[in-house]
Amino acid sequence: MKYEIDLRNDHWIGAGSLLIIGLRALDAGIFAELDAFAWVQGWETDRGRLFRHAYRDPRFGTLLECGLCRGEDTTGGRKPCSLCDGTGRIDRLRPEVREER
Repeated sequence: MKYEIDLRNDHWIGAGSLLIIGLRALDAGIFAELDAFAWVQGWETDRGRLFRHAYRDPRFGTLLECGLCRGEDTTGGRKPCSLCDGTGRIDRLRPEVREER
């Protein structure tokens, strides 16, 4: 990565710019492997602040609470829920039609 340095007559501005550039380069170097892995996996990356990166798999946004067991994994008879197979979640992108048991 290339960073441009704007040096003026005031040396403090130049030193501050160098410090910021150095911190950003260090941040990019530390998180380079994790960012690359997240990019390959298709995850969302949030780089809100220096040295803080948050990763999220967008597939978590497709999970909904099961309407039959209300996320409890079981129905009234303590049997696993037949709609969600006992997970408590339904994937809204892959609706599966199941036969009654």
